[in-house]
Amino acid sequence: MKNFEHIKYTYKHRKIVMRLAEKYFKDNNEVLEQVKSHDIDKLYLYLFYEKKTVSRIHREQSSHHENELEKTYLDYVEMVLDWESARYTKPDKPLNAYDTLVKFYPGMTDVILPILQEMKIDKPGLPMDQDILKLAEELDTVSEEDIIKELKDNIDLMTSKEKPKTYKK
Repeated sequence: MKNFEHIKYTYKHRKIVMRLAEKYFKDNNEVLEQVKSHDIDKLYLYLFYEKKTVSRIHREQSSHHENELEKTYLDYVEMVLDWESARYTKPDKPLNAYDTLVKFYPGMTDVILPILQEMKIDKPGLPMDQDILKLAEELDTVSEEDIIKELKDNIDLMTSKEKPKTYKK
């Protein structure tokens, strides 16, 4: 499989984002629904393109990244979950979501800090959640068969990405 290591990483990252959403937003079906499609495009793009191209396309087209796209509250929540997941999946990115905000996106504090407060992760240097860390370690053994199943099970997410019609805060 082309780009298997990148696909494997993205698979793991998606699972961690979803677990974080379940932890912090277990009663918010809108958030849980939104993160089902988190980075799903990358799984498919990696089948055809190299990492640099996939990253560029994804960052330009995904509303949970800092770009020119209009954003909803759910997009910002997904952004926070994305930042928080990095320390579980990227050894070179040990910052939690709060520290990421402060270091890289201080101009977004007005919109992001209330989400961090809602999640009760609005402090620097918070310890990692051991259950999520354990899941991340378990996901290191994902197989090509697991990836193929993920691709087959989620093809519908690539064709039906409708934005929420309301901004809920």
